[in-house]
Amino acid sequence: MSLPSSNKNADRSLVTAFLLVLVFITPFASLWSRGEMPWYAPYVIWLGIVMLIAISLRSGQGDDRKP
Repeated sequence: MSLPSSNKNADRSLVTAFLLVLVFITPFASLWSRGEMPWYAPYVIWLGIVMLIAISLRSGQGDDRKP
């Protein structure tokens, strides 16, 4: 019987999805969506999330090697 492989990319995807929910859906969104914030604040947040995903994918390229 083979052991289940640990898929680190799936773990990173779940963490990223959790961060998206935390930033955009929870009451935390009221901190960055106030009227005195600049108009580009949501775009900066999205850029940060896209950059985190890119870094996660780049660092996870060697994770799926077979033993």
